[in-house]
Amino acid sequence: MAKAFSSDEKLEIRQKIMDTALEIFHESGTKGLSIKELTTRVGIAQGSFYNFWRDKDALLLDVMQYRSAQKLAVIEKHFNKSLDNPVKFLSDIIYEYSIDLKEKCEAKPIYAEALSMLVKKNEGRAYEIDDLYIGFIKKLANYWKEKGAVKEVNEKGLINAFTGSFVLFSNYYKFEKEYFNDILKTFIVSAVEKYIDYR
Repeated sequence: MAKAFSSDEKLEIRQKIMDTALEIFHESGTKGLSIKELTTRVGIAQGSFYNFWRDKDALLLDVMQYRSAQKLAVIEKHFNKSLDNPVKFLSDIIYEYSIDLKEKCEAKPIYAEALSMLVKKNEGRAYEIDDLYIGFIKKLANYWKEKGAVKEVNEKGLINAFTGSFVLFSNYYKFEKEYFNDILKTFIVSAVEKYIDYR
């Protein structure tokens, strides 16, 4: 029988499981992860895993969200750098994130597996990741408005620009390699530019 944990213990163990899962994923991919190995490394009983997730797929989606949240938190610390040129700031973020993920998908199977799960929107869990980016766009738009850096922001348009870049990125293998990065960059810049008026 799995041990009952206090609320504080649950938060601490949950984060430790996700950090450890990331280590294992990078070592051997999702197929190389066993719940037994994960719980052994974390120092909890194997059955305790199910206090947090119903299976490995549910864990993987949460880990993706966790990593995305960490990256966005770092970017938020640099919102002040966006004030001179909001279009460039957001375009660069979306482009660099997409290219980084594309390169990781090509180099490590875990990212391709994770992308495949995200595209399938496994049982609606991927919408939580979508919500993370929606929240980020809203925070950034509010910051620009508060600082007087923009005249108008179409948040829904920017959210769809994020979605559009993801659709392009997730189909990168359909493009001739030498053209993909330019096409992606052109799409992102033109979409972001359309939905921000800062002049």
